[in-house]
Amino acid sequence: MKKHSLGTLTALSCLVALLGSAALTVRPSPSAAQVPAVTLKPDLTIGVEDGDENLMFGSISRIDLDGKRNIYILDYKFRKVVVFDKDGKILRTIAVPAGQGPREATNLSGIAVTPAGTLFVNDTRKVIVYGPDGQFLRSFLVDFMISSIGCAGTEDLVAIGPNGGKILHVFDQTGKFLASFGDTFTPPAELEQMKEMPMFGAPILFNCSKDGRIFVLNPHKYEISVFKDRKLERVLEGRSELFKPIQQRGRGFFSTAAHIVKSGDLVFVCFQNPDPRAKKTADVFQSGKQIGSMDIPGRPHITDPQGRIYFAEEEGFPKVVRYAVVKN
Repeated sequence: MKKHSLGTLTALSCLVALLGSAALTVRPSPSAAQVPAVTLKPDLTIGVEDGDENLMFGSISRIDLDGKRNIYILDYKFRKVVVFDKDGKILRTIAVPAGQGPREATNLSGIAVTPAGTLFVNDTRKVIVYGPDGQFLRSFLVDFMISSIGCAGTEDLVAIGPNGGKILHVFDQTGKFLASFGDTFTPPAELEQMKEMPMFGAPILFNCSKDGRIFVLNPHKYEISVFKDRKLERVLEGRSELFKPIQQRGRGFFSTAAHIVKSGDLVFVCFQNPDPRAKKTADVFQSGKQIGSMDIPGRPHITDPQGRIYFAEEEGFPKVVRYAVVKN
């Protein structure tokens, strides 16, 4: 969970949720506490503890893929995006210097990659765009704050941040606004006075799968809204001791964030833990029902067309490890 002071609440933007009457709500099964019959088998590791500096990472904050399964890794600490092919061979490194110029960023909050390889880098109110060859193309400004970005299997960008009553916003590669969807979440009565604050309307993270789905965690209760084609497809309900709704503690607020990825008919939900030494787990949903939870090696970010999950791992040194998902 992340703690935010009252003075920083307006600097937070989040994702989207739309609870419509046509949505399918799936409630957790009685077996939610069980360990699902799923095994993760590693088949690729990117990163070294020492040696080649091109393969050394300081802090892996996001991972994404293009249509060729090239792997894009955002290193927040070293301020770079490193691109590898599907076999782990390095292709290029893109440095993102600090600053407020067109090619610079003050806050590297995320990346998103289209199937054709266009790369977007998020800077809260500005998006930097690179071509498939890694060359800078342009940057464009957004007149509201966005906390996370993604590409849901198209050449357009999805950005998250409450604006005009909606929290999911679609832009083309030139920065032209295309559409908004998703109403903000309603906070509980005791936090009603905070409903205009960004973090109360949506989570600070969201995930896109390459099949076009978007996964959004309700910051007030364990519900995941699943969008497809800008419409709500279903709502998954889960239970976990790790999920905590937004709570006020002293002068700050605590908010739970999650990485959510889809592999076949399985959905993995990993809640962030501020303690890097804490064991990482994921709740697993199958065909819309929570079937249990399992230990995982790191934070899951994205899956490829084969359903393999790309994890950011920290034990020993920062690295990206790809795992095949095997049902036992």
